[in-house]
Amino acid sequence: MQRWPQIQSHLDAFGLEHELVADPHVPLSDQLIERLTDAAEGEFGGIVGIGGDGTHSGLINALMQFRDEHADRSLPPYSFIPMGTGNDIAKSFGLTTRQDFFVRDLRRAVSAIVHGADYHLDLGRLGTQYFVDAFTIGLDSEILRDRNIRKRRVEQIPVLREVVRGNYLLYTWCMGLRIWRIGRRPPEVKIMIDGESWYAGPVLNVVVNNTRIYGGEFDFCPDAYANDGKLDVVVFTGPVDYLRKYVMSLRHNPQKIREMADQLKRVSSMAQGREIVIECSTSVAAQIDGEELPGSDRFEISVVPNALHIKTPAEP
Repeated sequence: MQRWPQIQSHLDAFGLEHELVADPHVPLSDQLIERLTDAAEGEFGGIVGIGGDGTHSGLINALMQFRDEHADRSLPPYSFIPMGTGNDIAKSFGLTTRQDFFVRDLRRAVSAIVHGADYHLDLGRLGTQYFVDAFTIGLDSEILRDRNIRKRRVEQIPVLREVVRGNYLLYTWCMGLRIWRIGRRPPEVKIMIDGESWYAGPVLNVVVNNTRIYGGEFDFCPDAYANDGKLDVVVFTGPVDYLRKYVMSLRHNPQKIREMADQLKRVSSMAQGREIVIECSTSVAAQIDGEELPGSDRFEISVVPNALHIKTPAEP
């Protein structure tokens, strides 16, 4: 909300009539569904999400719910104005909203609402829940759970709250603690892809990607696209494998290192498919688009091809 005046000035500059939906007392997804239900067909030319991956994931789930309940209604395209910490979804489409000495990216994000290219985005699905970025089980989900617990504690202390707000400090701290404490044997996991057995053995972490960027700075699947009708599965078998893949998949690495990393994963622990079934020897922590899920020992994930019309930036 602190940056809303900047966003509004750009919307006005592009001549866009707009309505801000931001009642803090009502879930944003409920507000979106209410607006769409009350609107006439074609009243809105677009829907713009302002926030991080969790906000965009929640809004897109609301859009899919609305589409399922109103099969006769068409949805306007969705656009991203990223305001979170990781912004995996937006970064996957080349979008940021940095405003500093070097760049002014907010205008480009707003420009995409009007001048952006049409893109038909795949979505992943777990039961009735959709994901845009990624579904994860294992270590990353345990780190997220630890981070959320500590974040709730830190937010009670004003000075510390300001220190960790909007950065990776708390998450990095929890990751270090978790990796340091790894001593138990990872659970045994069996992964089926499109009805065929693909992997069976110990697993520290599994990432099922739809869009490319993961964890804010990592690109595990540089040749993957979010409109190819497939999900991308990456397995981390142990602590050394986990750290190696993360370091080699930094999205700002030199191209040669990224190509080596991609080849390594394709040989050892990366695959693509439309339906993924993961069976675990014990209940494991899980997350969707950075939001915690209840632990389970079985997950059935599928792709919904071309599920949502979005706008992606066209100008450089």
